[in-house]
Amino acid sequence: MRAESSGRLRQACIEEELAQGLGLPNDCPTAVPSIFNDDQQYALLTRRDELLLKMLYDPALASGMTRAQAMPRITELARRLATR
Repeated sequence: MRAESSGRLRQACIEEELAQGLGLPNDCPTAVPSIFNDDQQYALLTRRDELLLKMLYDPALASGMTRAQAMPRITELARRLATR
């Protein structure tokens, strides 16, 4: 982040870098709406980004799980979070 950045630009940089540090992918063209889609103009975390972070850190998921193990849990997490 540049020292001369201020206000909304600084806030946008902080949110994007923190979310990346927490594990969300960077610069993903299929992520819509998301601050990680460089083709879209989102300055701050979107609702989608927030839900992805909630899913990523949900206790139902564990490091080292295979795709086959994780997908049913991810599907259930997405369903549950979408109805809130």
